[in-house]
Amino acid sequence: MSSTQSVARRGLCAPVLAAALALASAGATARVAAAQEAAATGARDIPAVKVHRKTNPGDLPYKSFFQIQSFLQSLMPLGQRVVELRLRVNFASDKGPAYDEFQPKTWAVAIVGESVDQVIPVTRGGYFVLPELRQAAQENATLMFNTPTREGRIALEWKLKTDAAQQLSYADFGKAIEQVRSVQRKIPFYHRGLEEVRAIDYTGLRACFLADGGRIEVGGQAAATRAEGKCQVLRYDAQVARDGAAGIAFIGPLSIVTLSGSGI
Repeated sequence: MSSTQSVARRGLCAPVLAAALALASAGATARVAAAQEAAATGARDIPAVKVHRKTNPGDLPYKSFFQIQSFLQSLMPLGQRVVELRLRVNFASDKGPAYDEFQPKTWAVAIVGESVDQVIPVTRGGYFVLPELRQAAQENATLMFNTPTREGRIALEWKLKTDAAQQLSYADFGKAIEQVRSVQRKIPFYHRGLEEVRAIDYTGLRACFLADGGRIEVGGQAAATRAEGKCQVLRYDAQVARDGAAGIAFIGPLSIVTLSGSGI
């Protein structure tokens, strides 16, 4: 993996994925044993197996990934937060500009269990937050995707908050980076599956627009940015932050602003 590739795009491993699969395997073994016993005693009314239409080889255990999401959220500093955690659909194929422009026409992510079938709201680019569903956790429900995704992995991003005028103070830009770094410092080294989240070096922001021509201004002047499809990447400048008063404006119909960085 290149050192310039974003850890957020590589995805997040589930540290308790094996345990969740073991539970599912144990449940399946019990059901098979019960069916064999029923057949041996001459039972005739065996209920039909209901196969849900939402299937994908990259589907994940809901409980495991909700625990990861909750753990990372718990590490956020108290007080005013200028950045929010977002999970993201992790395409199995090369992502490119199509990744940022992904807009589900129907459902994109769903939680499906024995009695649970809930579609999760997904915004442009494949961003979402898992809700707490105790029944789904008890049933070892599955997190299903309506598009091919990477097996056992999910993407993670940090979303910056902007005001109604699509603006952000430079001070909050720096604060967002520091808040995420504080989360990274709190992740234990022994916590398997979060190595990439801990290692990524956030050095800027990435603003994705709904159309071509979107741009970023700092202090009312065009900023030096790097284009990635309909997105613009702005590197954090500590000197601008020290000078104070500078504001960041996102010119053009805005989709989302996330932190940008490079990892292992």
